[in-house]
Amino acid sequence: MPKGKRNKSGVKGVCKHRGNKWRANIGFKGKQINLGVYDDKEDSIKARKQAEKEYYEPIK
Repeated sequence: MPKGKRNKSGVKGVCKHRGNKWRANIGFKGKQINLGVYDDKEDSIKARKQAEKEYYEPIK
């Protein structure tokens, strides 16, 4: 998936949050779903990847 020009994480749906935290979200059926705020960027990326499997793979 392409990332935006301002994306600092390198992963679509993962962005910097307040302080040193990272937020994960995913868009599905026109809505933004918050996947949580994490202390570690890698945990946020894992949450996003898991959500992609849960939300997108059943559609294919």
